[in-house]
Amino acid sequence: MAIVKATYTRKGGLAKQSIRYIEHRPGKDGARVQRTLFTAEGKIARSEAYTMIDQATRTSYFYRFVFSPDPQGEDSDKHLLLRELAHKAVAALEDRLQRPVQWVAAIHDDHTDHRHVHVIAIVPERLQVRDFQHMRIAATAEALTQRRHLDARREQSQEQGDGLGLELSKW
Repeated sequence: MAIVKATYTRKGGLAKQSIRYIEHRPGKDGARVQRTLFTAEGKIARSEAYTMIDQATRTSYFYRFVFSPDPQGEDSDKHLLLRELAHKAVAALEDRLQRPVQWVAAIHDDHTDHRHVHVIAIVPERLQVRDFQHMRIAATAEALTQRRHLDARREQSQEQGDGLGLELSKW
């Protein structure tokens, strides 16, 4: 697992631009794509994400993270649950900061072979290297746990000879 990108701004307008990007980045063929925005609680509308940004304190940092599982070792069959990876990574950040973090995310799995999830997080302070390391460790652990479960279910299905190995791997 890697945090492919971690940038921040203190400007709400730039954070809103990031929301538009993660929701509408063009697909592989250049066509406009509408992606679902989500938080730990589930689906969220863009207007709700904007409200989150507008209500952030003046001293907040708006971080944009990109989490991308290893396409060979972790996400070879493209069945990892990227929402769970995002949730675990942000939960690790919350644990380090000892406070809740508001965030919104979108999965990008349609314009590159490297599936990834973009997260916009509102953080009360500038993050340090150890914060990024903690998130990477948590996301990697989640990816490897999911990979083990997927592989075990596929193996069990193949041993039973039921022919459902592919379907079971999508849990």
